[in-house]
Amino acid sequence: MVLYAIISRLSDGLPLSATTDHEPNRSVLESKKFAKMLSKRASQYPDRCSLFTGSHWLHFISAIGVCFTTMCEENYPSVLAFCFLKELQNEFITTYDGKRVANALRPYALIEFDTFIQKTKTRFNNTRTLSSKINLTEMTMEVKLRPPFQLTLDDLGFNNPHNSYGYSSGQVQNSTDTSYKPNQGHAKQLMKLEWTGMLCILLSLFCMVINFARLISLVNYLPTMIDDDPKIMTPYIMAFGLATVVNIYQISLLIWFVRWRGLKNIISFNILLVCNIYLFMHHMRDLWMIVFHILVTVCCTYEIYHRRLKVKLSDYTV
Repeated sequence: MVLYAIISRLSDGLPLSATTDHEPNRSVLESKKFAKMLSKRASQYPDRCSLFTGSHWLHFISAIGVCFTTMCEENYPSVLAFCFLKELQNEFITTYDGKRVANALRPYALIEFDTFIQKTKTRFNNTRTLSSKINLTEMTMEVKLRPPFQLTLDDLGFNNPHNSYGYSSGQVQNSTDTSYKPNQGHAKQLMKLEWTGMLCILLSLFCMVINFARLISLVNYLPTMIDDDPKIMTPYIMAFGLATVVNIYQISLLIWFVRWRGLKNIISFNILLVCNIYLFMHHMRDLWMIVFHILVTVCCTYEIYHRRLKVKLSDYTV
């Protein structure tokens, strides 16, 4: 059965509408918390995803700046869940324009849409009268060709969920829904590179080579210093060395999806900015070189910030 649905704004996760049923069941309440959390972070994930909480399946789709999330029982067919979301999406787009969504200031500003959610949920929970009203074949083919990305509780920040919620990752493997293969988590996961990402990697590699070459040059220069104290060169060596290491780390952020990626991206940007400004102020870099390094740093930071995980075309079955 479809148990719960929530519609939220993709840009900031503001809930716009949701089902208002009261459910005293503890497992349902806990899964609702996951659903709300997932809807708030939907912009970080692909446009079609699923997550197993240990007792329920959460599915969501996102489009035109709105995220549609539903919570279903463990054995509810995933194709029906995505058909349910698709109907909500079509009706929502017809009822509300983008300006109405963008201007919503308070949570659940469009709660009146719950009336349609309830009617659709009732219809999807009655499979006897459902088949003549939706195109299951079309959705089945779509999900086969472009399977939902499989999220885990690790993606929501729950590294050890069985200690707090009474279930373990083994329950995911024993799920009766065979539409998905359980993911082992993606604390570090390879991301598909576009041409902009490849260009940023090449530019960052070039900056790294320049920094490393200057670092080696300064280290080799130390034994030749007679009148000056070699310690004078230590801050410059550290600045070039730190810039080299952070350049390599930025490349890893471009290639891999890791936790706290946004925070690490900001820290890397600030370190490179400080190092380059310091070297420029002490005449270790000329104007053109500092402009080039800062532009590359800004471009890499922007690319890292805007890149998202792509849907994996795995051997899923529906």
